[in-house]
Amino acid sequence: MKYVKMLGLLAVAAAALMAFAGTASATITSGGSAYTGEISASSSNSELDGTVDVKCKSSTVAGTTTSGATSSSVSTLDFTECGADTVSVVKNGSLSISSAGSVSSSGAEVTVQVHRSVFGFPVTTHCIYSTGAGTTVGTLTEGTTTIHLLGTNIPQVATDGGCGSNAQWTGTYTISKPGALTVD
Repeated sequence: MKYVKMLGLLAVAAAALMAFAGTASATITSGGSAYTGEISASSSNSELDGTVDVKCKSSTVAGTTTSGATSSSVSTLDFTECGADTVSVVKNGSLSISSAGSVSSSGAEVTVQVHRSVFGFPVTTHCIYSTGAGTTVGTLTEGTTTIHLLGTNIPQVATDGGCGSNAQWTGTYTISKPGALTVD
């Protein structure tokens, strides 16, 4: 569950970044003009739900777009304050957003180490989740600073047997830079 939640967080972050990158037929705008520069978003309520649930108090995703492009590589992706569990980003991947506001992640990979006690003995489970090519992870509410994660299944990469086959990433990311975005 924890790995699934972590993967979910990764997907959300990727979705936030993808909102700033793009396809040839769409353009990211802010304030009515094609946007060029850093796009940064954070969440305080991201979860990865699966076999083990992981809740992180903070997650950040950032990237840079040029000339209003709707796709971009992710420069920053992190998950912090995850309780006893450890969530690490192996690959930031890339994000993109469609003209309909759909946010997708490609090539992001998150590893989760879940620390629990079973019958008084410490047990650690290690899981890795990865977004494939164009995994839809959320939606950008156009003209606002909000990206909602959809709880999309993010597949597990072969790791410990206690990991779920996928994780669902849920949460809301708020765009802090540049502010409200629209995809034209």
